[in-house]
Amino acid sequence: MTRLRTFLAGVLCALAAACAFGSYTPLIPPGDVVLPLGTAEVAGAYVQSSDDPTRWDPSTDNGITEEYDIRQEGYGYWLDEDVWLVFGKIDGRQGEYLMQIATPEESVDGGYVYNYAMGNLVSDRLFVKFPDCDDLSIDTMNALELDSECALASYDDLKRVFAETEGASSYTTYYQLR
Repeated sequence: MTRLRTFLAGVLCALAAACAFGSYTPLIPPGDVVLPLGTAEVAGAYVQSSDDPTRWDPSTDNGITEEYDIRQEGYGYWLDEDVWLVFGKIDGRQGEYLMQIATPEESVDGGYVYNYAMGNLVSDRLFVKFPDCDDLSIDTMNALELDSECALASYDDLKRVFAETEGASSYTTYYQLR
């Protein structure tokens, strides 16, 4: 369980030059939630090679390939029974989703922090990218009153920042679903 949290935190820090978008409360409303992973029970992690962007290598932790158990419950998915993942639809776009990743954090009210990513489901591969605050204009940051934590206050804010930063980041991780 800790390895998934560590992996997600590592991905967030490694991919985001500054700060991935987050919140202290869940932002994706129930009416926009979708369950795109079907009956998948396991996700193997792969990362894009920095030397050859056409090559995808298994993500490893101390030489062991990263795999995570997936269990659908209600309106989301448990990953290794520790991280809660919810997908939100993006109007007019097939296979692409906003992803809300809830990780346990005892120091905050509610016990979870929420990070946001964009997912693109292609057959049995879920590609993931993490836009960040560095990709926003100063005007948008000021309008949304974002500080160095990039903590968003509403679902509309989340959709706005993802629309504005969409082209600034690329998919560098994918999960092979089985």
